[in-house]
Amino acid sequence: MHRDFVQDVATLLTYSMQDLPDVEKMDSPMKEVKKDGLIIKNTMYKNPVLRKMHLELAEINDMRILHCVLFPDPHYALPIFGCDIVANDKTVTAAIVDVSPVFGVPEKFYEGVRQLSNEYNFKGKRPLPLWGDDIFSPYCKFTRLDEEIDIANFYCIILHYLSFFKEGVLESKKDTFWINVMKRLDDQIWYCKQQKKNDKTRGILKQWFDESFADMYMNEVLFNEPSIKPVPRPSFEGPY
Repeated sequence: MHRDFVQDVATLLTYSMQDLPDVEKMDSPMKEVKKDGLIIKNTMYKNPVLRKMHLELAEINDMRILHCVLFPDPHYALPIFGCDIVANDKTVTAAIVDVSPVFGVPEKFYEGVRQLSNEYNFKGKRPLPLWGDDIFSPYCKFTRLDEEIDIANFYCIILHYLSFFKEGVLESKKDTFWINVMKRLDDQIWYCKQQKKNDKTRGILKQWFDESFADMYMNEVLFNEPSIKPVPRPSFEGPY
């Protein structure tokens, strides 16, 4: 039952990504990986507003893992949507969802998120890792889920956070002011660098493969750092 929660969330996320305007499927550098009973599947999309939408599903023995991050193009003042779930047959050992801030996200975006966050509290609340202190928002939910009511409530939070995010995607206007763009790019790079400090993810990859594979997978699949074409600075030279 708890493992089914991972598939339910994966279905929600997949439909939500595919439902966005002008979505294209991206080539994944690791579409499917198999080793000694471990199966990892990666699916990636993009559209004009979101540079990378990544859904990873992994399964080993009775454990299922979901990882999803939706990265905006830095030309758009949108947060980073993230969701991770780890579950087995008995419980959901970890569930996290957030809309992580970057430079310039309008305060209006977080009004609904703030109200929703205040409505839900979980008995299994877990402390955020130190590396996540300055990349997650105050409305990040990170918890263990043992009871069916908690699982249902967490699904509702994912659904609503995702709805707020999609609404932002549909309403966001392209920002061509290069200073703003570069600040958001820096924030996304910092987000990726901090996520790569997650020793649990790296440790699992090293356990099943080796250190070289773990580094490659973290740097090229999960959290490849973004770049954009150089933005030409305005010229103040006159015609003479």
